[in-house]
Amino acid sequence: MSNKNSLVDENKTPEPARQLPEIEADLPLPSPPAGPPPPKPAAKKPPPAGSRWQRLRDWYSAHKKLSIPLSVLILLLIILAIPASRYGVAGLALKKNFVIAVKDATTNAPVSGALVSAGSISDQTDGSGKATLKLKPGNRTVTVSKKYYREETTKVMVPLLQSKSTPEIKLQATGRQVQISVKNSITKKALPEVNIKVADIDAKTDKDGSALIVLPAGSASQKAALSLSGYNDTDVTVKVSDAKVEENEFTLAPTGKIYFLSKLSGKIDVVKSNLDGTGRETVLAGTGREDSQNTVLLANRDWKYLALLSRRDSDLAKLYLIETGNDKITAIDEGNATFNPLGWSGAYFVYQVDRKGYQPWQPKQHVLKSYDVAAKKTNLLDETGASGSSSNDAKYEFYSSTYIVGQRLVFSKAWYMGPGTEASDDNQLGIYSVSATGNGGKATHKTFSYQADKSTYEQSFLNKPDQVYFQVTEKDGEAKYFVYANNQVSENPSVKDDFNNNLNSGQYITYLLSPSGGSTFWSESRDGKNSLFIGDGVGGNAKQIAKLSEYETYGWYTEDYLLVSKNSSELYIFGTEGLKKDDAALKITDYHKPDFSYYGGGYGGL
Repeated sequence: MSNKNSLVDENKTPEPARQLPEIEADLPLPSPPAGPPPPKPAAKKPPPAGSRWQRLRDWYSAHKKLSIPLSVLILLLIILAIPASRYGVAGLALKKNFVIAVKDATTNAPVSGALVSAGSISDQTDGSGKATLKLKPGNRTVTVSKKYYREETTKVMVPLLQSKSTPEIKLQATGRQVQISVKNSITKKALPEVNIKVADIDAKTDKDGSALIVLPAGSASQKAALSLSGYNDTDVTVKVSDAKVEENEFTLAPTGKIYFLSKLSGKIDVVKSNLDGTGRETVLAGTGREDSQNTVLLANRDWKYLALLSRRDSDLAKLYLIETGNDKITAIDEGNATFNPLGWSGAYFVYQVDRKGYQPWQPKQHVLKSYDVAAKKTNLLDETGASGSSSNDAKYEFYSSTYIVGQRLVFSKAWYMGPGTEASDDNQLGIYSVSATGNGGKATHKTFSYQADKSTYEQSFLNKPDQVYFQVTEKDGEAKYFVYANNQVSENPSVKDDFNNNLNSGQYITYLLSPSGGSTFWSESRDGKNSLFIGDGVGGNAKQIAKLSEYETYGWYTEDYLLVSKNSSELYIFGTEGLKKDDAALKITDYHKPDFSYYGGGYGGL
């Protein structure tokens, strides 16, 4: 029996499902009930951000122009902060000059000529005992060696930046220590960086002209060679002592040659020597026909050329050129004439020719010439005029005075009137100048007429290297005063006192120009002795460099040395700083001086 409520009649047909009514789409929805609006839904939270590393990576990718250089800098700073890597990295691109000082362990004096090496890099110490090696930064092993010293090896730190101090390495001598000092033979000043070669070692003097060298024991002396650019090489003997540091003082003479006349052989020779008188050589031997009174040798200001007036192979003197670079001798001028040297204007030698065989009324008897060294030719600068037919009516010009002022020859000409003549308009005393080069430029600066029974004459002197003073007396006998300067002649009454002082004192000051023309050298007589001065190129800004001296001015040698003479036969040299006493000058030689003095832009005629 089955339960009636729980059983289903399998044969009964099921009822269809109940259908909901359809709702039309366009019907309005029912309004919500009145009241407050429903709350808004909460905002959605953003997804959680990434880690700091993620944010850095994103920034790095977005800012590569800044991030990459910054990364490199940080990496470099990290590397440099670590000492182990700092110098290795720097050494890849950096080498610097590293100075090491080497000194003697006993005397603490600089050791020159020592070999300082770090691997394949080496240098020799100079006169101050210092060597410079181009090394990478970091710890480096340095070895120092020199003969007769114990070799020394040590470590040094080559810093990245500039060293605050110079590391010193001291060497222990194994031989005998010898102190050497070297000075300029003329000025007596210490000479640094002099090369010293003795036995089988090399050394250099320090800034004080001193060097400490170590030599083998057992020898009382050693031969040594001294050399320095601009000075003559010298062989010396170094004394060695087993008991003490031996002092050896030597001198070196500046390079250069002095040329002079000498009668030591009995004939008048042209001779040259070093500035200290050593190395004497005969350049041109005399023939025995030379005139003792009138053989003249004049050097131009740089001592490259010499003009020689000498009677050698005939009864007439000739003019010769001597080139000091090779001692070549060339005839300048010769003939039936006498030659009067006037001096040098640069590389032009100026002289006057007085032709023999001319009658007084014949023109061109007196001539001014210059010799061009470079072109090896003579130039006619000026010649005199004349007129008449006999001695009675002859009128002729003559040179009253001549001076070399820079590149010009300044001169005056006057007329001689025969007893049966009268002056014409063409007969005038004149002041003229002409270029010493022979390239024209002749100027008539001032002329003065002659009058019957009235004398017209002039007197003059070279007041300064660039000025000539003239006194001209004409007509009524009253003197007028003129000054040549800047290639012009102007009347200047204010120079009257200077002119009269010069005439009355009997003292003529000769200003010797230096090779450059920028300095002058002269002397003035005071209390029976000479006071020596140097000044600027026009004789100004005088500086007294010697007083109460026996010396006379002679010339310059370069811009650094002055030449003086004594007793007209002794030649000396000293530095432009001057003399405290005469015996401080270095004697070069005795020489032969002619009876007459010559000067004009060069040296040797005083």
